[in-house]
Amino acid sequence: MKSFSSFLSFFVFLFLSSHATWPLPLLADEPMDAAQEEEDAASNTQIESRLAEDLNYLAADEREGRGPYTQGQKEAADFIAQQFAEAGLKTKLIERGPFQVFAKREFLELGEQNQLTFAETDNNVNEVPASDYQPLSPSTGGKFDLPLAMAGYGITSSRDDYDDYANFDATGKAVIVLRHEPDQSGKTGKFAGDKNSNHAALATKIENAVQHGAAAVFIVTDDVTLSKERGRDELFDFQIRMPKNFKPKVPVIHVKRAVIDALLKQAGQSSLAEWEANVDETWKPNSFDLEGVRAQGEVEIVASERVQKNVLGLLPGKGELASEVVVVGAHYDHIGRGGSGSLAPWTRDIHNGADDNASGTVALLETARRCAAWNIANRRTFLFIAFGGEEQGLIGSEYYVRHPLYDMEKTVAMLNYDMVGRLRKERLTVYGYNTAKEFEAWLDEAAKEQGLELNKISGGYGPSDHASFYGRGVPVMHDFTGFHSQYHRPSDDIEYINVPGIRKVVDMNMAILKHLATEKITPVPEAGGSLLDLYFGDGSADEEDLPKRRLLGVALGDFNESGIPIQAVGQETVAQKAGLQPGDLLLSWKGKPIQSLQDLRQAVDAAQPGEKIPVRILRDEKELELDVEFAQ
Repeated sequence: MKSFSSFLSFFVFLFLSSHATWPLPLLADEPMDAAQEEEDAASNTQIESRLAEDLNYLAADEREGRGPYTQGQKEAADFIAQQFAEAGLKTKLIERGPFQVFAKREFLELGEQNQLTFAETDNNVNEVPASDYQPLSPSTGGKFDLPLAMAGYGITSSRDDYDDYANFDATGKAVIVLRHEPDQSGKTGKFAGDKNSNHAALATKIENAVQHGAAAVFIVTDDVTLSKERGRDELFDFQIRMPKNFKPKVPVIHVKRAVIDALLKQAGQSSLAEWEANVDETWKPNSFDLEGVRAQGEVEIVASERVQKNVLGLLPGKGELASEVVVVGAHYDHIGRGGSGSLAPWTRDIHNGADDNASGTVALLETARRCAAWNIANRRTFLFIAFGGEEQGLIGSEYYVRHPLYDMEKTVAMLNYDMVGRLRKERLTVYGYNTAKEFEAWLDEAAKEQGLELNKISGGYGPSDHASFYGRGVPVMHDFTGFHSQYHRPSDDIEYINVPGIRKVVDMNMAILKHLATEKITPVPEAGGSLLDLYFGDGSADEEDLPKRRLLGVALGDFNESGIPIQAVGQETVAQKAGLQPGDLLLSWKGKPIQSLQDLRQAVDAAQPGEKIPVRILRDEKELELDVEFAQ
């Protein structure tokens, strides 16, 4: 079988999410006397209480959906590390701590010293309430006191015969700039017609203002957008995604339209709506100074370095088997407030991810507690890992297998919990049951004891963290209780979680882990199964439970300086119909360079049904352009 070790972390299909359907079976109680039943019932109650307490912490709104680089994700990592330590695991593992950092980023936050005032020569001072303006992340910090001017849409385009800075000197001024472009109906055919051209981008407007000497930029929502939003003039969030090479140079503040309209009225100028209508009619921009008005204020931006990290806890082995390692894992990250990974992309509500994957994380913590209480003389070392970056493409687990605490040749098995909080009708799906010869018998026995019905899927691939280990030849099993209508939505909340079901999953796996701790494990090199089978139908998955999302149908390798290599193409997929082939290097989509899995995922999500999308590839050292089209 071909090795996938060089690229498995990004061998991820552009399916709606980064998850597979994988759960393991559960163990039922053996016949016992009444006293034993009462004792076990009390134990089960205690376990479920711990699970619920952990779940309530990890899936609380305060954790911010455990999104990348959020304070909430940091708090979740600290909580997991504390639980590992309290369970008795060794946590002084990497630089005398439990954290394996795999990504760093400078993070900008808005400080507390922010104010905005418009002062006039007649000593009339209008202090703008905090609810009416919002400094933005592409801004510099500091105080300012500048003359104020109206710079229209802030656009300079010779091709479209339009220039808001023509015959207007913006040097040293705070300029008011409208969002988007004139003639958004597209009747003139200018710019991109009824769509947005690059001139509508916030970064383009800011850069153009700076090039014309502006010392601050005040963004204002245009009339067309306001109408679409039914008059709701909502301010941007502080964090604004900008091009990678963008460098803040001036203060940038989003100001509510009513504030600017009031200033224009006081200055004897026409309203913003009248100004916009006149430009649409005449195609003659009219930028001007607001005589005697100065913009004064301060923006405080605090920079800090934030990280993404795995959390590790170690239970050392004993005796002859101590040099061999079993990994038990679950990812603790989720998607924060949504965005491109959400099935409700229109909202910025917190996606708490109670099932995905707070459920798997609490199962991991409970498993660690119970394994730490073992008294087995001769057993393998157990490494418990809470992975970060799973939602971004298995980044944390792939980093671990490339930088393992123990040599990967010594890692003999991996058990993964991902979405185990929605056990229904006692039915559990288990992937990877045949990746070691002994697994199926252990699994069947455990499932029978728990009274569970198993849906067993062969092979160890799939978009969750076990795939990183399987790509290195490690036998894996992965637990999953199924998709549901709350998946990747803000409604994936605690009230839907089957806590006793999580406890059953843990009970089952404790029996399996005792086998993994002491008994022979024989890897099966040709275990079958692949990502292609998983996403293009092997007849095993519950199709009615799968979320619906646009699918391109490619498996990807690691990004290089030019693009992303296509490793596999699914049969009868959009990619195959477009002519994409394994070995192609994907360069651009609709004219924009593709530099990450996230870039491509967002491009696919934005595609319109029936639209022919030009995609450039490199094949055999020759650039080609193909048309990709998604069905109506």
